[in-house]
Amino acid sequence: MKKILCLVLAFAMALSLAACGGNTNPETPEVPAFELTGTLEEIADKIYANETVTDEMAIMPATEIALDDIDGLTYNLGVASAEAIERAVISEPMIGSIPYSLALVKAKEGADIDALKNEILNGVNYRKWLCVAAEKIAVVNCGNVIMMIMAGEETVDGILAAFSTVCEGNATEPLTRAGEVQEDIPFGEPIEEDMPAAMPGEDMPLGDPITLE
Repeated sequence: MKKILCLVLAFAMALSLAACGGNTNPETPEVPAFELTGTLEEIADKIYANETVTDEMAIMPATEIALDDIDGLTYNLGVASAEAIERAVISEPMIGSIPYSLALVKAKEGADIDALKNEILNGVNYRKWLCVAAEKIAVVNCGNVIMMIMAGEETVDGILAAFSTVCEGNATEPLTRAGEVQEDIPFGEPIEEDMPAAMPGEDMPLGDPITLE
């Protein structure tokens, strides 16, 4: 009798667990993860259409980064290989002395996106322009599309806001790293107002003539 009672109780517990595990409503469809549509170049255009911080920078349209050029990948993205990358594009100013770089990366299906984001964040060189440096680097993703932006802090924040708009609020929290705050370079002492001006064709007076004994 005790054995039968134990079997009945075990069966009842099994039914209870099955009921708890199968409490999902089959009529409620799963909401698919948000994915950006269009090419990376088209996504870049949408980002620029939603911001104004780069209006004076003469930014060039996004161009493809060759995945078989490891030096180019390292220079532009800070990664050592394209193993996790399906495509990548970059957009920068026509004038090379402006510290600004925006890159979009489409990760391969099944790639570890978080690992790729961290590799980009920690690998990209914010002094790639040599004479100038970016103040802030940020890496964020929306689905399998990763954006890297490095520039002045205000510009980075503006591009992040534009990317969030394009992603309809579905972008992840950005990973950020500080770069280097640029200071004004002194060009010399100010010109004294009482300095005599030279007329065209005349030599500027350099001081009293030297008398030879």
